[in-house]
Amino acid sequence: MDELSPTPASPVHFYDTLSHRIACGVRGFDQRSTKYPRLVTCHTCVALLGERPSLAVAAGSEPAADAAP
Repeated sequence: MDELSPTPASPVHFYDTLSHRIACGVRGFDQRSTKYPRLVTCHTCVALLGERPSLAVAAGSEPAADAAP
């Protein structure tokens, strides 16, 4: 990985803990994934999270908008 590169060489995907799949549909054991949306670098997963923010809330990785602090 280049020291100046802001993202890792391999993208980090969003792992949906409800469906037990990577959100963008990529498969394989050599894929990096996380349940924390802030750490996702896969452009497709980021777009899916933008379209459906309920993915992160339903997975329990982000607080609900109406949750008490």
